[in-house]
Amino acid sequence: MKLLRLSLICLCGSAILASCVKQNFTAPPNTSEYDPQLPVNSTLKDFAFSGLGLQMGQSRVLGDSTISGIVIGDDRSGNIYKKIIIEDSAGFGMTVILDKTYLYGDYPVGRRIYIKTKGLALTNYKGVPEIVYSINPDNTTNGIPSSLINTFIIKGSYPHTIKPVSISILDLYANPYQYINTLVTLENMQFDNASAGVPYSAATSSTNRTVTNCDMSAKIIMYNSSYSSFQSALTPTGNGSITGIVSVYISTPQFIMRDTADVVFTTPRCP
Repeated sequence: MKLLRLSLICLCGSAILASCVKQNFTAPPNTSEYDPQLPVNSTLKDFAFSGLGLQMGQSRVLGDSTISGIVIGDDRSGNIYKKIIIEDSAGFGMTVILDKTYLYGDYPVGRRIYIKTKGLALTNYKGVPEIVYSINPDNTTNGIPSSLINTFIIKGSYPHTIKPVSISILDLYANPYQYINTLVTLENMQFDNASAGVPYSAATSSTNRTVTNCDMSAKIIMYNSSYSSFQSALTPTGNGSITGIVSVYISTPQFIMRDTADVVFTTPRCP
């Protein structure tokens, strides 16, 4: 009996020791650089101009095309919600509406994506071309359902860099539709007196802050969500450059900031 008990103890001890031995597991393959190289038969330029050619609120069903672009705006900071914004190397962009959150896990800034457009729709939302899933009878739209996103959007390689175009705010106002849904850097800018040194957004509602050039001859509205991670951060009081995505509301240009790292106001404020 003692011999049997000793044998059992030895067996249990061996099992415990075996479970503590470090084992080597094969890591999952790194697919970040993989790209399916899908044939692309249309451009973001075609879609951008087609969307701008629609009347505000109008939509059209898309045919069997494949387009591609690099994500320049995701929802990591919470300032962009249920959509991603893509741009191509030619400098044309598009907003894609998706009925899902935490999109940055699959579609972070820098990810190339391919969009199979058959079954989707193109709409003009208050001046901004958008790709959506469907249109309701009252002309409101629906984002691509989460269960169907992989049907229409194919992930490509990562990471890629889209370098923002450096322009003045006067350049932007001269032709705002040239820059819609694209990443730009505005030089020699600062928050106006009412928007400097205050939280980016109120805690209970999204807030517009105003960014202006030195002589205040031109300004642009910056949209900030109350759900953004930088909601309570204070806007800088200096002068410098600001990078973001150009949007428009009806006929007024707007600026969508992705994160506070895009605001580099480190030189003295203009008097």
